[in-house]
Amino acid sequence: MSEKLRFATIGCGRMGLRRMKSIIDHPDTELICVADSDNDRAKQVAKDTKTEHISVKDAITRPDLDCVVISVPNKFHPETVVPALENGKHVWCEKPLARNPEEGLQMVKAAIGEVLFVRGWIGNAGWQLKSWYSDSETIGAGTFLDNGSHLLDIYRWFLGEPVECVGYTSTVHWPISPLEDNAMGVFKFANGRLASLHSSWTEWAEYMYVEIYGKEGYIRIDNRLPSCLTMHGRKDGPAEVFDFSKDPPQSYALEFDDFVKAIRGKRQPQPSGLDGLRAVQMAYGVYESSRSGKSMPLWEEGDKRVLEAHKKAYGG
Repeated sequence: MSEKLRFATIGCGRMGLRRMKSIIDHPDTELICVADSDNDRAKQVAKDTKTEHISVKDAITRPDLDCVVISVPNKFHPETVVPALENGKHVWCEKPLARNPEEGLQMVKAAIGEVLFVRGWIGNAGWQLKSWYSDSETIGAGTFLDNGSHLLDIYRWFLGEPVECVGYTSTVHWPISPLEDNAMGVFKFANGRLASLHSSWTEWAEYMYVEIYGKEGYIRIDNRLPSCLTMHGRKDGPAEVFDFSKDPPQSYALEFDDFVKAIRGKRQPQPSGLDGLRAVQMAYGVYESSRSGKSMPLWEEGDKRVLEAHKKAYGG
């Protein structure tokens, strides 16, 4: 990738021209070429912007382009967005994403790929157990509820709704019974995909490691302190490694900033109360499975009604 991000804009209408101006004005981006189904218009815009006029196909496939802006009528979003993503381009697509959910899903799958499975572990060395964390009445449950909820949120983000789980809990080191200091769960999701999670209060290495595998590649996040690495690889190629180990923590500030912006913008903050509820239900599914020795359902009719009400109220 060059020092500046190299852009193509597909669509030379009103919004396309606005996007071109943003690209030209930004210090870190460069408008290389434009394309439109109206060749005469595209040639004129290319002349006006001192860029190159190329075909839509070339804008999607040219190897020297980093990003493609899609500013075409909604009907043509899938046929431009999907091949651009498949050719490794970063894509900016005008709203609405699609004419209907089916077309939207087609593009989202192309953007994130189809996830096959997720596995991970999370935990700490139990340093907090001299406080209220070891009191079952106050905390409610052990490490799987405490630490595990972070990854349970991520699992739902990539895989959708869990429908079933099996799990085991144990208290093998710390004198905190009936709380668990280790727990493992395997979750089955509505799309048939699987995810496994081990949460521990005897994780001396601290703190988290997770792998997300798709049909075309994988992401690994290695937060075994003091490292903070993100790896992205394809099934048929080398991996890129991004090292954030020396960067200061940002999550607390970023999540609070989003919360404030959501309130001022009169929108539902993410995550919502429903997301928090589902993580607790997933954790307690593992607890009940460990107690009963049976697989436990995680998707009841009441849950479906709550989810539908949430979507109706907040649109997501």
